[in-house]
Amino acid sequence: MSVLLNIVKKMDLETNKYKDFTLLVDGANAFYEIENCIIQAKKSIHINMFIWRDDDIGNCLASLILSRADNGVKVFISVDRYGVVLEKAEENKLSFFHKEQSLIEKIKITALKTVYPKNNLVKTKKDAYTDIYKKIISHPNITIEKDVFKADHSKFYIIDDQILFLGGINIEDKENGADLQGRVYQDYMVKICGKDYVQKFKDKIFNDKNFSDEYYYGVNVKKGKNKIFEMERLYLDLINSADKELTIVMAYFSPIKKFIDAIICAHNRGVKVKIMIPKCANFQNDSNYKTAKKLLKLSNGEIAVLLSPKMLHTKLIMSEKTLSFGSCNITKKAFHQLSELNLFLKNENCSIISEFRKSIEENALLCERIDSYEKINFNKLLAVVEGFLV
Repeated sequence: MSVLLNIVKKMDLETNKYKDFTLLVDGANAFYEIENCIIQAKKSIHINMFIWRDDDIGNCLASLILSRADNGVKVFISVDRYGVVLEKAEENKLSFFHKEQSLIEKIKITALKTVYPKNNLVKTKKDAYTDIYKKIISHPNITIEKDVFKADHSKFYIIDDQILFLGGINIEDKENGADLQGRVYQDYMVKICGKDYVQKFKDKIFNDKNFSDEYYYGVNVKKGKNKIFEMERLYLDLINSADKELTIVMAYFSPIKKFIDAIICAHNRGVKVKIMIPKCANFQNDSNYKTAKKLLKLSNGEIAVLLSPKMLHTKLIMSEKTLSFGSCNITKKAFHQLSELNLFLKNENCSIISEFRKSIEENALLCERIDSYEKINFNKLLAVVEGFLV
């Protein structure tokens, strides 16, 4: 009887693992939770964002934040200057915070619009100094860092030092459904509740303190002259440690040799490898296809390459041991230039891992599997250019 009780207790512990972690699939679910938490904020709101577009979602969150600031809540917002180029190069081309662009930024914007003409369904509009922008920028309870070029691609929210949201979802309408070309966006955020969790997150982000092998954060962080760039190593460690399965769901996947080699090595030692990328990405589609073609050719078509009809904005790698997701793509810029943030979880029997697996499997069912490298065509010149632009 005691042995049976121990087994039951162990199963309960496994089921309750990460019980304070909630997976939010796609923008509609994520924004619903984020908005509710902002509405209930009593002391502080901290938002770190890459893209904040002047659209319905952007203005909705701004209005909620302004309302809480009017009630005494202290707000800190950091929106990286790097993001203005992408804000102005696609969708409605309106930035909530970056109303003016420098000459260099305008040149970069023009270059992206030239390389990706399909993103230009809406003519370029001039950013307006809206009433809500004027109020939020001048509010005594709101501190905004918007003109610093940090190349910070990470996205997170901290509410009252009690609730943390992190993941890959920017503040823009397309994350809440589909973009102007009709591509349904797919991505994740995780909501983590608890003061200790938030403090450990801060310790990692601001002081580089690791705290647990149950879960941990992988970061690229710039702190003046000091830099912590660990995401490339952590991704490679995850791939190299896989024994049975390896699933990579990636928005932007460059053909970096050490990653191609690591994935092929995993395949050769018997790991079941599955790669899922967008069939038509908003940026870097030719680089994605170049990567897929190499993997298929080197594995004789045995690696499962899946093309999704959705715009997978996801950055996720999962083995039978570990699951990682967040903001970090597999690109040279992500590993050597951009600040990034990923959450790493043990792949064990618990609710959030089951929900991740379910979502991945549901998306896989919608995909087209490519079984031969000869079926993949891409623009070689554009693939090279993308390495510099994106």
